[in-house]
Amino acid sequence: MMSHDGRDQLVAFDEDVVSRTVDQTSVDAERLRDVAQSHQQMVRELPGVDDIVYEWRRALPKNPLLERRTEAYYLAVDATIWGEYGDALSLSETDFDALRALHENQLAATLGPDSVPDDGRLPLVLVRP
Repeated sequence: MMSHDGRDQLVAFDEDVVSRTVDQTSVDAERLRDVAQSHQQMVRELPGVDDIVYEWRRALPKNPLLERRTEAYYLAVDATIWGEYGDALSLSETDFDALRALHENQLAATLGPDSVPDDGRLPLVLVRP
């Protein structure tokens, strides 16, 4: 049974990474956590974290999976995928940019700064249910 506690959905995001992202953007920590939680919840509801990662691995030209850990998938996805999330969440440009920065910062903090691909794909961290 999935908890509706947002902390479970953000378990892969370190507080220091949230703080660093807040310092880089004009979005406060509470708003950033709300946006990140909404994004994680949307992925969990449709089509599901494991299912979407499986689908992307089959369908995308480059395997998006950088690493799978107990708490999360660490991915690099095409910008169009991020665009679809931004549209579906109806985020302002400021909130959307902060959300993407959070994912980039967390991926770099977890896997190392050189883990972010330089091929135009964007970091995406999906918390596993």
